[in-house]
Amino acid sequence: MAAVFVCGLLAYHIALQLGDRVVVDQTRMGQLEHQVQRLQDENNQLFEELFSQKPNYDSLADQASLPYDGETDARAAVRETRERARQEGKFLMVTFGANWCPDCRNLHRHLKSDAVRSYTADRFLFVNVDVGKLNQNRDLAQELGVSLRQGIPVAIFFDTSGRVIGATNNGELEPARHYTSPQILKFVRDVAERSQILAPDAVR
Repeated sequence: MAAVFVCGLLAYHIALQLGDRVVVDQTRMGQLEHQVQRLQDENNQLFEELFSQKPNYDSLADQASLPYDGETDARAAVRETRERARQEGKFLMVTFGANWCPDCRNLHRHLKSDAVRSYTADRFLFVNVDVGKLNQNRDLAQELGVSLRQGIPVAIFFDTSGRVIGATNNGELEPARHYTSPQILKFVRDVAERSQILAPDAVR
């Protein structure tokens, strides 16, 4: 009788242990491990760049390459590009800034860099809206839900169906003169792949 009880108790404990085990597909596990490693590598690179010396881009750029055109009908440009992005299934980044703003120019320079363009070329469309003069296009910013109180540049993002993902109303892009192209690449990837708007120097 005791032997039967012991065998029953042993079987009960084995069942409990087996119940706690989860069968994991090895292929899926390998994919997850690869993704974790990729994210760790990205974070390590961003950490090094965050604490390395940054160049200063305070000097005015060549006039021909200035990104903001005060003569453009910003409202029409946003409307038309938003529709085009929806039709082409692309994300849209609308940036409010000014040519006198070093941070605005540096953000534009990084968005045009090879590293960022190789990612955004097939995924994003861009519109720059000039707010360099008093009240210039401020009404458009307000209509889109963009706040200029934290400084410029400030951007709003639309997904591939034209819905708003979010805006950098908390000043995530304002110190853009201190950012690097890999940080801006990480920033736009977070928007496109995770619908997250994080400061480019945020290390996760």
